[in-house]
Amino acid sequence: MTYDLVSGEVVITATEFKAKCLDLLDRVNSGEIRKVRITKRGKEVAVMGGPGVQEEKGDFIGWQAGSVILPDDLDIDGPIYDPEVHGVCDPIRGLR
Repeated sequence: MTYDLVSGEVVITATEFKAKCLDLLDRVNSGEIRKVRITKRGKEVAVMGGPGVQEEKGDFIGWQAGSVILPDDLDIDGPIYDPEVHGVCDPIRGLR
């Protein structure tokens, strides 16, 4: 079993996990350990984390989902310019 102090993750073989399962569950529940990565023959087969812990998304698309909060009074359907401030928009000549 290897324990990374920085990330709070444990990497453990399936055989060793079988023997220490209940202790690891208690340690994850208390927050002492953030994640347990279980391997079998050197390959990761499972990841155990506490409630509310989500696996990092490896995909580029959607990696910032939920990171922007728009105010309730934001008008996203309104005009992008104000004629009184920016002038009148003529489709041929543009703003004047």
